Amino acid sequence: MLKDNFYPWRRRKTNILSKPFLLIILLLLIILPVFFFSLFGLATETDQKTEPGQTTEPDPPGEFSQPIEFSHKIHIEKGEVPCEFCHIYARRSINSGAPVMASCFGCHSVVAGSDEDPQVAIKYQNAIKKLLEFKPKGESIPWKKIHDVPDFVYFSHKRHIQAGFDCTDCHGEINQHDLLSTQTMITDLSMGWCLKCHIEGRPAVNGKIAGPVRETRGGKILKEAAAKQPDGILLGSKDCYTCHK
Repeated sequence: MLKDNFYPWRRRKTNILSKPFLLIILLLLIILPVFFFSLFGLATETDQKTEPGQTTEPDPPGEFSQPIEFSHKIHIEKGEVPCEFCHIYARRSINSGAPVMASCFGCHSVVAGSDEDPQVAIKYQNAIKKLLEFKPKGESIPWKKIHDVPDFVYFSHKRHIQAGFDCTDCHGEINQHDLLSTQTMITDLSMGWCLKCHIEGRPAVNGKIAGPVRETRGGKILKEAAAKQPDGILLGSKDCYTCHK
């Protein structure tokens, strides 16, 4: 007793849990947040359940509208323009690159655009006129990127194209679409989807993916390419550093 008077800081501390009122407040502070969080999370999860490969809600209006109306279907399917004619960096760089102005002007300074349907022809001719308006301004066309991966993911177009992959392996039958959006993508470009391809591999000839290949990287299939007999399997790297440098 005398010792406690000289050293008050050593006095026995009162346990707050021994007081019923404080105990009830403490329990409420723990239980109520957990309850409301669980209730909100369950409601959110129920609302977001969709079929695999589908988005939870439609694309916002104008989200994928390009500054100039551009149809991959018209250029690839009808015009038989190779994908790499416009995306010139796909074979030699990490990025495929957006079409340079010279590529667009090189064609449309002489090609006015045409279609079997006169109304459709007028629509495309108006788009070409809008394209030509960028030339005097010296501006680049601000195309919107549709197929994309997070910034922490390293993906090399060059490595995949030179190995024999076709554009349609990741981008789908892009030659069948006028307007591109998340709804037209056949893959989610997720880590699991990429790893599945790296683990299962592809039949290969001399270290290159065996046919069929595309004549225009998204256009007609060359039948003779399918006649090559694979002599092995091309596997992808499973090292984390390959994609997360």
